[in-house]
Amino acid sequence: MTPRNYLYLLQNYERYQEQIERLIMSIMTAQAKPVGLPNVSTLESSIEQMQQSYPFVELLYYVDEQGVQVTESAIAKNVKDAKKREAGIGSDRSNRPYYKAALNNKNSATVTDPYLSTATHQLAISGVRRFTQSDGAAHYLVLNINLEQLIAFLNGDSLRNLVHPVFQVIYALIGVMLVVVSMVLLFAAGQSLFEMLLENTKTANQAFHSVILITLGLAIFDLGKTILEEEVLLHKDIHHSGSTRRTISRFMSAIVIAVSIESLLLMFKSLLGDATYLNSAVFMLFAAVALLVGLGVYLKLTNDEGDKTS
Repeated sequence: MTPRNYLYLLQNYERYQEQIERLIMSIMTAQAKPVGLPNVSTLESSIEQMQQSYPFVELLYYVDEQGVQVTESAIAKNVKDAKKREAGIGSDRSNRPYYKAALNNKNSATVTDPYLSTATHQLAISGVRRFTQSDGAAHYLVLNINLEQLIAFLNGDSLRNLVHPVFQVIYALIGVMLVVVSMVLLFAAGQSLFEMLLENTKTANQAFHSVILITLGLAIFDLGKTILEEEVLLHKDIHHSGSTRRTISRFMSAIVIAVSIESLLLMFKSLLGDATYLNSAVFMLFAAVALLVGLGVYLKLTNDEGDKTS
């Protein structure tokens, strides 16, 4: 499973902060004023209905004016292990960000900045709304929201997130296979080098044979490493141009290095007496230069576009 990239989540929160606050405010203001404090079954029914439209909601409960939780927490069905960590009724919430935010805005619903949830141990934000009962007592309705799922909801990525682990397994398999192939080539290069040193015959040809195997192994290993890093180990934001630029530049750099090395090897081989390789070496070198120029133009254009949109 890919580790959560909290920096990525916070950057996306800042990008969509206005839309996020509008959405949560509309959810909170749509909640009807309760007559007395609802029981846990009523809260569970409410969060189940909300989750059908908003799959990012996690917890729902009430606190009083002193910040003490006065109802049991209603936990969404897709939130795992939260019940074990959730303190529940009677717990002191006065030090939590949503309670402090609600105290500073008593006349309307409030949306907090991102914080680390004690119930889920993930980045969350909360919507808080103040209700005043007929006896004058005030209670705050707290709705806990998973920030990662909320951003996926806004981007329309919920379905992609479900199948993403399958893609990661496939990419991991491809990356590992490429690394294994590179290891086989390096082992063959080691055998060729050992035979060259042992037999001491056709030293130049065997040396080039070992170099070719090593450079091919290096290029294939670099390609496999790039696949594992970009598609398996790192969190990649497909909606951000910088992520695409990084992936393309790394793949193209690996290809340019491999083509350049092979062209130089063919050129050296032609200098040793086999001139038939010279034309191929020159064409491959031109191809490497063309790839490098094209990559530079692409990076320049995408960087200028990113500067305009930032």
